[in-house]
Amino acid sequence: MNIENKVVYALLLLCLVMYPLVGCAETSTAPPVTDGSGLSTYQLEIDLFGTKNEFPVDSQGKLKTEVNLSSADGRISLSMNVGTLILDKEGEPLKVIDVAIDPNLPTLPADAYIVGAVYDFIPEGADFNPPIIITLSYDPEELPEGIGERDVYIACYQDGEWEKLIYRSVDIGSHEVTTQIDHFARFAVLASKERPTSDVSSGLADRVEVIYFHRTQRCSTCLYAEAGISYTVETYFKDELASGRVTFQVINVQDEENAAIVKKYGASYLTLFINTIRDGTEHIEEVDEIWYCIGDDEAFIKTVKSKIEISLGEVK
Repeated sequence: MNIENKVVYALLLLCLVMYPLVGCAETSTAPPVTDGSGLSTYQLEIDLFGTKNEFPVDSQGKLKTEVNLSSADGRISLSMNVGTLILDKEGEPLKVIDVAIDPNLPTLPADAYIVGAVYDFIPEGADFNPPIIITLSYDPEELPEGIGERDVYIACYQDGEWEKLIYRSVDIGSHEVTTQIDHFARFAVLASKERPTSDVSSGLADRVEVIYFHRTQRCSTCLYAEAGISYTVETYFKDELASGRVTFQVINVQDEENAAIVKKYGASYLTLFINTIRDGTEHIEEVDEIWYCIGDDEAFIKTVKSKIEISLGEVK
């Protein structure tokens, strides 16, 4: 074979390697993406009024990253922790989360007013463990006369009934109210003046409950927070503790005997709640500012002390 033929032959071989014959070629399929544990992952799409984002979820329905989203108009925000289990009502991992405005206003509870729209979280019946956080904005100009911003809360509409959600945090500065939910339904900001009955008020004396939740496995941050809260309560509120106007509890969320109170507060991990009970009505607020003060003893104590003092000012 002369040199010229050798060159042609070599070129033919190169073409065969780079461009195999159609009849012999195998269809290649990209392997599923895995998260390092052998579980395949997929992308969960979350759509907040046209603002779409995707987040990785493993094949068991566990979120692989933290979620903090807000709609473009700022009316709604959604937060989820890493590892949150997100399933539909059939127990299958969610693929899409959507939020829409329900044009049909359900009948409101007596003496309650709606502030804004009714938000339909889709798919209805989706389940979350631990609970996720939603924040809804409201227009203070829509509040009726005699109703203040401290009277707003988020309620869930399901099975033909409204249910006031226990967990509540109101930011008057930004006109937002936050709650925790463990399933999807329809939600709205409502406002009402509480009118406690004698039965309710007789069972709940006016007081301030300080409750710190933790898990069995403790970290340095968890232990620091508990020590700081305990010091603050026992140092600055001795008289209130003695009289019962202030109570303080440290609760393990993983202890089965605490299941009822954990569910009531929607607690998950390293959470401080202050429950202001006045006129027989509970007003639960999560104090998340303390996590910005870890390591700064003075700022930490000042934050906890201030929150308790404000709550005490609201009870008799």
